[in-house]
Amino acid sequence: MISLGLILAAGGLVLYAGRQFHHFQKILPLNSRWGVVNVGGLSVEEARQQVMAVYLGPVELMYQNDKIHVSAEELGFHLNLPDQLQNLQTDNPGLPFWAYLWNKPQPPADLPVEVWLDETQLRAYLQDEIANRYDISSVPPLPIPGSSQFSAGVSGRYLDIEASLPRFQRLLKDPMSRRVELIVNEHAASFVENDLLKAVLITELREANFDGIAEIYAYHLTENQELHFAVDHGQEVAADIAFSAASTIKIPILLTALMQMETPLPDEFIQLAERMMVFSENPPADQIMNTYIGSTLAPLKVSEVLQEVGFKNTFLAGYFYLGAPLLQRFETPANQRADINLNPDVYNQTTGGDMGHLLRAIYSCAESNQGVWVENFAGKLTSEKCTFVLEMMLRNRIGVLGQAGLPEGVPYAHKHGWSEESDGLLHTISDVGIVFGPQADYVLVIFLYDPVQLLFEPANALMARLSQRIFNAWNPNFQVEWNFGKVQYR
Repeated sequence: MISLGLILAAGGLVLYAGRQFHHFQKILPLNSRWGVVNVGGLSVEEARQQVMAVYLGPVELMYQNDKIHVSAEELGFHLNLPDQLQNLQTDNPGLPFWAYLWNKPQPPADLPVEVWLDETQLRAYLQDEIANRYDISSVPPLPIPGSSQFSAGVSGRYLDIEASLPRFQRLLKDPMSRRVELIVNEHAASFVENDLLKAVLITELREANFDGIAEIYAYHLTENQELHFAVDHGQEVAADIAFSAASTIKIPILLTALMQMETPLPDEFIQLAERMMVFSENPPADQIMNTYIGSTLAPLKVSEVLQEVGFKNTFLAGYFYLGAPLLQRFETPANQRADINLNPDVYNQTTGGDMGHLLRAIYSCAESNQGVWVENFAGKLTSEKCTFVLEMMLRNRIGVLGQAGLPEGVPYAHKHGWSEESDGLLHTISDVGIVFGPQADYVLVIFLYDPVQLLFEPANALMARLSQRIFNAWNPNFQVEWNFGKVQYR
């Protein structure tokens, strides 16, 4: 009886152990890993939930100081866990029963995880739910009523989606990390927009009651922003009007002469250039053409150079001395316009656009030995020679016109021009140059024309006011206030 009892007890223990063994087979071995998750000692279903909690758990997005919590699935993360792992014992022979009874360790399992990211879905989420809600547009400076200044702009910010995408890819390899620092870029307050600046300048002309024709060309040399327009009696008209060039034509005279010369430049030439560009004397201009460009047709050589570079509306048809013969009558797109004819000087003409592009080309030549002057006259015009032109123009410190509107000490390489015309009266005044501002270098070209008679003092104040407006718009951190009273042309 005792033996039979022992046998029955042993059989019962074996049956109990068998049931425990069957349950044990559904438990993942110690130190088992499913992807990066330690799932040892868990059932398959428990392990599945743990893996999903890690790989598809909420992600914390950081938009600068803002925290946004979002589910991984909304971001486009997808996880594939094979169904056959529900019955792990069918795929794994498990531990022999007798080994289980003797408490022998089961080898750990290493289970695969398939996880991927749908970047199309991620981009859409970042744009629709993050960028559209958290991005802030910059606000450009705006004109201050009754002042020549502009209000300070407000900087903005924007989510750089493409630059942020690789940071989400890292979660595929390191799912334990649930924070993503989004890349947010600052969008600095832009300078005054072109249309607004043009409207401001046209308003200045109207409020000054300027009833003539004005053409303005300005070019931001850092941002490559171009402003070019013309106004007739306060109403905008097509630009590129033919004006008398007067002394502004001395800029291409100097360039053409430099093309014929080698450096170092002779002292005599430097002295003549100074008298022509700084003191705006006409005899030195004639002497430079006669001596260094050569022959009685030297003015036409200047025009030929201009035409070759592409300045179709600018020419010089004779010397400056009184009674100089007209060497050629030029017809240009500008002076053949039927809508506007200012009866410009037949000896020398230009437009705001031609002068603006000419100055841009000089700047490129001087700064980087590039541009149309270098491309068309390789070896003849170099950075050194173009720098010499700018140095001469920088020494032209007359303190009026465009320079009068600039802050004290701001370098302004320019050439001004005015002269009596065929009726003995002054009709056109101009100032063309390059402002080397503390924030921005820019080209500045202003032509003013009065069909009756140009009044110098109010025209001078008006040009200074226009110049200051452009400076303040493009150098917002260094603005100056107008201190010369109300500008009234008539």
